[in-house]
Parts: sequence; structure tokens; C-alpha cells
Amino acid sequence: MVLRIRRALGNGVSKTLTKAGLVFIVLLGVGQIVLLASTNTLTEAFLAGLDLPAGATQSSSVPLSLPVSATAAGILAFVALLVFQVITVVLIRVMAADQQIITHESYTRRMGWVVLNSIAAGIIVGLLTMIGFVILVIPGLFLTVSLLFTTVYIADEDEGFISAIRDSWSLTSGNRWRLFGLFLVVMVLFMIVSFASGLAVPSGSPFSQVITAVLTTILVVYQMAVLTDAYRQLRNENGLRQRSDPSSDVTDM
Repeated sequence: MVLRIRRALGNGVSKTLTKAGLVFIVLLGVGQIVLLASTNTLTEAFLAGLDLPAGATQSSSVPLSLPVSATAAGILAFVALLVFQVITVVLIRVMAADQQIITHESYTRRMGWVVLNSIAAGIIVGLLTMIGFVILVIPGLFLTVSLLFTTVYIADEDEGFISAIRDSWSLTSGNRWRLFGLFLVVMVLFMIVSFASGLAVPSGSPFSQVITAVLTTILVVYQMAVLTDAYRQLRNENGLRQRSDPSSDVTDM
């Protein structure tokens, strides 16, 4: 099947504007602000520990930092990252199932297993794509597109990270150029929104950081909605192709 990019982009908007999509925007937005505040606190603690000139103390203050110790900020950042991962899994499950609400199963089914495999997949995929970009840009882009559905397979199908990587590679076969185009459109949207928010709101203030976090969260939810729609398009077509192929009914020994 040829991936329909316009359909994926349009359905991404519809899914983002559902009740579930708006809930995810709020949840991920709060999580991102907490994570930003905790990392800012860690940055401020690091700067405070440096041997800075006497007049540089005031300029080293980091906006949107919390009045807590560096240890507490580190723990808070770790918890925020973990919660962020759980919410992302639930988001993928709801979007992939094309649901309007968040069901009980979406946030209880094998969550520990799925989160651990998602983290492992993120590390492995990140290392592979980084190596690809270091060697040459084209291998990095090829790997990024080929492994695009790894986390989706883990969240939606409860797969281990190895089989998810393999299945993502297989699913993207034959549609990598179109998936690259879809990926490029979403990335351009990210850049446009980031540039526009930077012009509209003075940088460096707590308000600008909150606005940027909120806009980024909206785009993350939209990106996941687009990605899961592309995933469903290709999965549904593969299922139809297998059912129409008599050889697919033969059980492997």
C-alpha cells in the first residue's frame, strides 16, 4: 500500500482535538513543565558550584527553577521522565486504537514490561541513528525512518524491543520515502512553531519557557497521532494482503 500522507496529517489533527487528545496535551504539558523546572534547578545548582567571578552570581540565575535541593530536583526529574514515558505509552495505545477516551486497559496492560522495553528501544534506536548520522547523514535518516514504529509496536502490541525493531523495519519497507516526507512535514512544523514562539515571546523568561513547553507538547501529541495513523494504514493493508495470499494461511513448523 502507498502511504497516504494527506490522510495521516488530517487524521492527526482530528485525533489531537478529541477529548483524549486534549487530556494528553494537559498531562504531557504539566509533565514537561515539571521536568523543565527540575532540570533548570539542577542547572542552577551546577552553576552555583562553579568558581564564578563575583559579578556573575546574579547572571547565573536560571529561570523557572524550584526552591529545592539538587538531590530533590534530580529525583523529581527522574520521576517526571518515568511518568512521561508511561503517558506516551497510553497515548500511543489510545491513538492507535482510534479511541475517543482513555480506557482502563490502556494504562494498566503490562505497563511495567512495556515501559522497560520502550526505554531499552529508545536507547538502542538512539545509538543506531546517532552512529548513522556520524558516519553520514543519509544512513542516519534511513535508520530514523526504518525504526519509526518501534515504540508504537511496543506500546500497541506489547512486543519486546528486539521484535519491535524488526517489525518496524519490515513495516516501513516500500514506504520509506513517503514516511520520510511525513517525518519532514512534522519536523518543519516543529521548527516553524519554535521560531514563531521565539519571536512572539522574549526568550529567557519563565513565561517563554512555559509557552514553548505547551506548544511543544501540542506538537508531540499531534506527531504521535500522525505516526499512529500511518502505522494503522500500513498494518491494515498488510493484513489485507496476507488474507488475500493463500500462502499466508500455511502455518510455519
